[in-house]
Amino acid sequence: MAKHSPSLALTLNPLDKDKNPVIDLRPASEFIAGHLPYSASLPLADLEGSWHELPPKKTPLIVVANQKDFPYLKELFALQDYPIVEILSEEDLFHSKLQVGNLSQRLWRGNPLLENHIQLIKAHLSKADAKVFDIGSGSGRDSLFLRLHGLRAVAIDNNRFALERLGHFSERWNLPVTAKNLDLQNQALELEQLMLAQKPQLIVQARYLHRPLLEIYKKSLAPGAMLAIHTFTEKAAEFGKPKNPAYLLRDGELEETFAGWQLLVNEEHRLADGRPLSMFLARKR
Repeated sequence: MAKHSPSLALTLNPLDKDKNPVIDLRPASEFIAGHLPYSASLPLADLEGSWHELPPKKTPLIVVANQKDFPYLKELFALQDYPIVEILSEEDLFHSKLQVGNLSQRLWRGNPLLENHIQLIKAHLSKADAKVFDIGSGSGRDSLFLRLHGLRAVAIDNNRFALERLGHFSERWNLPVTAKNLDLQNQALELEQLMLAQKPQLIVQARYLHRPLLEIYKKSLAPGAMLAIHTFTEKAAEFGKPKNPAYLLRDGELEETFAGWQLLVNEEHRLADGRPLSMFLARKR
């Protein structure tokens, strides 16, 4: 794996949905020297461990690369279900207005609850660098998003490989995130002890549901702390997976479970395939 450049930085805001994603596969030094506006630096040497930094699969991409790498790029991206609509070389860039600097466009997004309501969340935190637990973090997009906003993220997941990807992700952008390998279904006591010791001001739980954790949040979060849950509701089973009721929220379940908390957001978000997810944000009184 290539040594990552600490000089690159991510934009705070994601790419506008009406713009075509541009992936610059050249070395970071060449990107910094001059790149297309709204392009993302992803050196070819880092690509294998960084597919999760791209937009959703099937998104058409524009790619900037060195001429010698052209022959196999379309096949490489097609294997990951990304169509390339245009490949540009350094020579092509000579005819374009370029930007100079280390700012790389963020193409990935945190979960919609965070992306849409981060300012509301920050307004209710007692400290600008508050500690946040990302429960069932996976490869850590939400953790990196929170770190981008100055929060101290602790990514907690049972999947060691996902946490390794998070480490690569975090190192590449010089955004330190603490990773904690924990089996949330069998080590709930350890999570409770961790919460009591570190006193997070926010718990984020996205696309994950293990109901005993809800009681731990109620018991162990301090007054003033918040809970953000973005996960599938029972009507999702009508459109596809998951279908197991153990992984689906019942209508009104979170409002009932956290009755007495200050309700900040209580909305529904639907994926393109129709599956609904909760957008629940509440603050313990």
